[in-house]
Amino acid sequence: MNILMVEDHRLVADAMKVMLAEIDPGIAITPCYSTQHALSVIDSGKRFDLILTDLYMPGIDGIGLLVGLNNRKKRFPVVVISGSDNDKVIRLAMDHGACGFIPKTLPSAEMIAGLRHVLGGGRFFPERFADYDRQLRSGERNTATNQNASGLRPGQKQLQVLQLMADGNSNKQISQIVGISEATVKYHTSQLFKLLSVKNRTSCVREAQHRGLINSFDNESDQLNAVDASIIAAHHVANKSDDTLGSRPV
Repeated sequence: MNILMVEDHRLVADAMKVMLAEIDPGIAITPCYSTQHALSVIDSGKRFDLILTDLYMPGIDGIGLLVGLNNRKKRFPVVVISGSDNDKVIRLAMDHGACGFIPKTLPSAEMIAGLRHVLGGGRFFPERFADYDRQLRSGERNTATNQNASGLRPGQKQLQVLQLMADGNSNKQISQIVGISEATVKYHTSQLFKLLSVKNRTSCVREAQHRGLINSFDNESDQLNAVDASIIAAHHVANKSDDTLGSRPV
């Protein structure tokens, strides 16, 4: 899992690294100490599963980073972490496409829960912004304000991984289809196990179908079609050239 962290205070950045290690010990963090540096890294073509940015920094601030990403048509999930809890600033971050806003005064356990939810495809903002977020999302249900990670519904990205898992795809195939690293697929899978209180893929799919989270097979023919699709996907991935696979940053 790759995370770009934009924070001009190195002490705060080091503390964030420790907290992120609790989410995934194998996490890869690219630190940037200015927005200008972050934008240059993004312009290099490197891909990230999440961008964490401070709000107030010398030069271009966190809102400027969001604007820069929008101008570049880059769609990375961005979470703003700030000492400010100002409503106007939070609304401004939301308007410019942030997926989350976490005050630095929030307990670390709740910060971790919020970041995990965003990594799962959800959104995380102070609870008082739930209605405003729903307006921005055109009525889409917002579950990001729930701070108990174990009680959260799977996010959009996790549901996508879940459906592909149910269709018989391997982690490698899912990573190619969704366009994320294989490590991120494994992370989403482990989080799904926790959310659904299961210990393996088979139980995960069955529980998800029982809850109506994904499509279930109506008959044997549907199941065979899914298996055929999985074989075709595997053949497609296996026959991709090494150059093609290697050109995709993870």
